[in-house]
Amino acid sequence: MKTIVSFDQIGYEQTINSLRTNVSKLTKCLDYIEVITGSRSLKTLAEISDFICSQTKFKNIFLSATLLEVDQEYKYLEDNLDTINHEVIEYIDNVPTTKESVLKATKESHTEYLQDKFAHDYELLNKAIELLNKVSNSNLVNCLKSDHNKKFTINLFQLNNSDRI
Repeated sequence: MKTIVSFDQIGYEQTINSLRTNVSKLTKCLDYIEVITGSRSLKTLAEISDFICSQTKFKNIFLSATLLEVDQEYKYLEDNLDTINHEVIEYIDNVPTTKESVLKATKESHTEYLQDKFAHDYELLNKAIELLNKVSNSNLVNCLKSDHNKKFTINLFQLNNSDRI
């Protein structure tokens, strides 16, 4: 099992919000496509333009959309339809949602794990903590000292006089 060092909650939430926005845009686009064409299936902007123009027999899409009173919907589609990332979306019961695999990958990408090369040291330090927590007086931990070679020893003088402190 990997040991989590840190989790970038803010970055994770920003990415999740972006994914939610992506789904919301798609849902709204599908709603507007249905308003315009009568069908709730994804279409390209060119297909929608052709449909609108075929209804009015005019070549100008904006005049045609205004005449059919779908100019606001068309404008939204024009601004947003091509910005949707379809690779991260799946349909469950015909409702767009973010793929579970993308959500897991997002969580994973914002999680930092302990490097494998430190796993053994981590286990040893956990054992040391367990033993140090068994010391009768937690202040006695201060009797440990590190020499210039980073080897730990016990300051016997400090330990011997610890009951005077």
